[in-house]
Amino acid sequence: MTTIPLSQLPVLSAREGMVRRGSAAWTRAFFDLLFPPRCLGCQAPLPHSLPPLFCGDCIGQIHLLASPLCSRCGLPLPGGTGADHHCGTCLRKPPHYQKARAAVFYDPPMAKAIQAWKYGGDLAGLATFAALARHAPAVAQLAVCDYILPVPLHLRRLRQRGFNQALLLARILFPWNQNKIRTDLLLRQRWTEPQTGMDGRRRRLNLRGAFTLPQPDKVKNRRILLVDDVFTTGSTVNECAQMLAAAGAATIEVLTLARVRE
Repeated sequence: MTTIPLSQLPVLSAREGMVRRGSAAWTRAFFDLLFPPRCLGCQAPLPHSLPPLFCGDCIGQIHLLASPLCSRCGLPLPGGTGADHHCGTCLRKPPHYQKARAAVFYDPPMAKAIQAWKYGGDLAGLATFAALARHAPAVAQLAVCDYILPVPLHLRRLRQRGFNQALLLARILFPWNQNKIRTDLLLRQRWTEPQTGMDGRRRRLNLRGAFTLPQPDKVKNRRILLVDDVFTTGSTVNECAQMLAAAGAATIEVLTLARVRE
């Protein structure tokens, strides 16, 4: 398995350059004085609010995923060298999508930051999440798409949470492709129980019949990118991909911010 320490990536040098840049830096410094920034992982005070919003200690714990990966599901493969190839699970039972990639592992401090955003409504980390995904080698392997489909929430859960985290992620990751982001093509028609703690089999049963494609002709022969926050077992995105494949989508790829270790 290969990962790249966040501290070695150009996102950090770019951040330091922006700290010193002109009037925008003065404006940011003023707001930082009014609203002191804190680390998303440990809440330690930070000198400025430019992403990534992690202190040095937390940055040292974050590693971006890189090859070798499973060519299909994106599982990091042991060894740390060699080309991407299919893992045993995908050889035995290929998923309905062609490729899934995540930026980082769902480990502390990233897990804490994602939970604060997803369940606490803390939006301070969105720019950081976007910066990590844009610099992640694994995410760079995804192809150009026609439509970007955030994994939808049921209306009841959307009202409870106040936002769809997958939609927010898609919007901040693709600011120049907002016209590709579609929330009308893939809908969640059935309430499902929260999946935290469920194994793969229970997740698949829980998700059966949960999604619908009200306009299947719109995805036919289209290249689709599914976006979600966390890849756990892959059951959610695979259920979505199955419907898209049945409707004739040309290709289906998956982008998630983080991936749970197996």
